[in-house]
Amino acid sequence: MNNRTIKQLISFLFTIGLLILQSCNTNHENTNQQTPLVKEADSIRWKITAPSDSLKLDPFYKQYVLVNGIPVICSHRVTKEAVYKACNIINFMTSVLPSEVLNEMVKRHARLGIMARYEGTTDIPEHRHLANDTSLNWDVRARGLGGDVESPLTTCAEENLLGFVIDKYHAEDITIHEFAHAIHLIGIAPRDTTFNNKLQLALNDALAKGKWVNTYAGTDIYEYWAEGVQSWFNVNAEVAAPDGKNSPINTRNELKEYDQALYQILSTFFPEVTEQISCHSVPFTR
Repeated sequence: MNNRTIKQLISFLFTIGLLILQSCNTNHENTNQQTPLVKEADSIRWKITAPSDSLKLDPFYKQYVLVNGIPVICSHRVTKEAVYKACNIINFMTSVLPSEVLNEMVKRHARLGIMARYEGTTDIPEHRHLANDTSLNWDVRARGLGGDVESPLTTCAEENLLGFVIDKYHAEDITIHEFAHAIHLIGIAPRDTTFNNKLQLALNDALAKGKWVNTYAGTDIYEYWAEGVQSWFNVNAEVAAPDGKNSPINTRNELKEYDQALYQILSTFFPEVTEQISCHSVPFTR
């Protein structure tokens, strides 16, 4: 390899590096937000340490922060920026929860795992068994999974936390979506055996009225809730017409007008905060 070729290679790698370090998709409305640098306040607030032996975690996990009783864990490959961002999001979501819901989650060992940008779902120790699923490639299918009582680990991905251009979910916050599943299945449902029925009645009524047709929210009560939480915090994707996943409804104000029943259920657990903690947030004026 001659010097000219080496220089061309270095230039190419440098360009790729710059692209990867970009923030949220430049086509996104909220273009003023940039990929966060390590802020001094974050480094002071969130002390990253090695996990304690008492947690009995797989050696895969090298980084650990406890946020309102919820462990945030990941391998050494995940950047500090991503760890801090995840901590801020979990703190944001759990700080506004009713205390009894958060206490239930802590009691049942809810935790958040972060995948590095080039790690896959089956790299996560709790999800390695999914590599044996011959019907689906989970490393392609998912960049985050919600936790439940049987498997209380929720996962998310570094590229979505920081809005890298390689993020397949570039217009929505998957951490908030997946952790919403954990709030539902670990924090709420075990305490209130009628809750799932309330969700089902609300979803049935919405579908009967022609709402959420051809959307992920209309799939079942679990996605109805999680997609609703995303819209509550203004971190859902928007499309002009339902496309099997998203719809024109992606903000709290739009949800309130479109599906009052789901809005009322969500308001039981989340106040109408206007803080924009995610790089995927859209303004609360919408």
